[in-house]
Amino acid sequence: MTGLDETTLLVVSPTVQFVVGALYVLNVWRRGRPDVVDRCWTLPFLAAIVTTFAYLASAASTALWWAVALGNASFVLGLGGVWSGARAREGRRTLLWVVAASAGLAALAVLVEGPDEGEWAGGLVYLLGISVWGTMAAVELLGRSHAARRAPEAVALGLTCAAAGAYYAVRAVAFAAGGPESEFWLRWLPTSTTTLINLMLILVGAFTMMALRTRENAEVAAVRYDPVLGTRTLPHLVQAVAAREGAGRVHVLALRLLDAGALRDAFGRDGREQARRHLADVVLDLLPTGGAAGSDPSRGDELVVVLPGDADGWLRGLRRALLDRPLRLDGDTVGLDVQCAAASGSAREVVALVHAARAGLTGEGRADGVPQDVAAPEPDAGRRSA
Repeated sequence: MTGLDETTLLVVSPTVQFVVGALYVLNVWRRGRPDVVDRCWTLPFLAAIVTTFAYLASAASTALWWAVALGNASFVLGLGGVWSGARAREGRRTLLWVVAASAGLAALAVLVEGPDEGEWAGGLVYLLGISVWGTMAAVELLGRSHAARRAPEAVALGLTCAAAGAYYAVRAVAFAAGGPESEFWLRWLPTSTTTLINLMLILVGAFTMMALRTRENAEVAAVRYDPVLGTRTLPHLVQAVAAREGAGRVHVLALRLLDAGALRDAFGRDGREQARRHLADVVLDLLPTGGAAGSDPSRGDELVVVLPGDADGWLRGLRRALLDRPLRLDGDTVGLDVQCAAASGSAREVVALVHAARAGLTGEGRADGVPQDVAAPEPDAGRRSA
């Protein structure tokens, strides 16, 4: 397999790696704050670019022989990053320090052998490191992951890692047996062939990673947010508020759309749903910094709002906004209003506060021992038409 243009591959390789890496980073950035999996899986793309330029530098000047150590270490770090990210997907520790130690060992092997060994200094340690991490990443993705999390994209990524591990295992055995000058190596495992295989693995790996993370983030969003209203689900609302540091005292409002039955009778089920969405839109628009809104599908006309500041002022602003922004239904202009009950206390007690506010809204009483002030609905609250 010596018919490939090595020079062309060495030029194309960093270009493709840069483009693919940029696409992955852009995909992560668009989703917002990256989690630990995204951070780990960004490593392979950065490492691939560093590896390529390090090898080009070492080939350009013998004085830069130490760049081989950088390239070898980066490559090992990149494959280890896939393994760490796969562990993070399952809620286990990333053990990135182990990966970093193996990369350091790969670099040390080059420095120990020195410049006399040329581009293959520390070659056996480097090849074994890539093979081991590729194989371990495949085991994490295919063998140790929960069946429910074994998405098709995860299987494809696992097979890609397995292919990388197997290929570099063959290279390690061939290197130990005959070295890079052996007939078998030159015929079946030359740099040109390896560069092409690496490009294919990077391309497949990158797009499976992007597809997998997109799928998983969509699944998380489905659990955390109501796809119709755009509000948080109630469990996610409670979790997010309770997890805030230094949140102090909060006010929890339970809101219910008034005259929801009349809306359904007059405009059908779709009219009621449009009213719910309109109320949620106005609530979300008015949320102050640190505020949050949640909903429970089992109590469809109800919203729960957590506010860090003045609840009475915010509620007056909400009612004013509902009048200023009436809903259009079948050509009619409908002004919405809400029934409200409130409870206030420490953010750490948010679960009890939510129960208290909802109990006040339904007239079920108060939760003992919880600081709260349940507000009765205004007597003139109702739906207004113009």
